[in-house]
Parts: sequence; C-alpha cells; structure tokens
Amino acid sequence: MADYKEVLHERLYVKVPGGDKLRKTADARLKHLIAAGWRETDRFRRADHIELRLERSGHAPMQARMPRYVPEQKFERRRGGRPNFGGGGRGRR
Repeated sequence: MADYKEVLHERLYVKVPGGDKLRKTADARLKHLIAAGWRETDRFRRADHIELRLERSGHAPMQARMPRYVPEQKFERRRGGRPNFGGGGRGRR
C-alpha cells in the first residue's frame, strides 16, 4: 500500500526585511500548522518573507461516491381557473 503524503508551500512574512522575526499572523499560522500535524522540511529566506515547505503523512482521503441517478419527476399542470395573484386579503380601501 502506498504512503499518502500532503505537501504545503507557505509564505510567511517577516516584520523587518532581512530579519528573522515573523509577523503576528504569520507566527500564529505557523504554530497552528505545527499543532495540526505538519512538519517543516525546508525553509527558504527571501527579502521580505520566508518560504516554508511543510509535509504531513496519513491515510489517503476517501474518494467521493458518484451520486445516484434519480429520474426526473414530472408534475401535472392544472388547466383553467383564475390565477392566484397572491392576494387573499380584503382588497383596496
């Protein structure tokens, strides 16, 4: 059986260009991903951001089932009569 592996490339911005300290949202995003089971495999430093390669292994997702074919229902139309104009009230005053 083949091993299932998810790969994610994430770009996290730093506070100061060329620095190491991440912005608040980027730091929280990284903590969330690590808590969710992602592992950091590569880190590439750029001028204003850090690119991360994250991996996670586990079971393969279930394949979606095709929906069953349901024959289209046919409705009979009524003939004649007065159309309902949505009133039903006492009319104008």
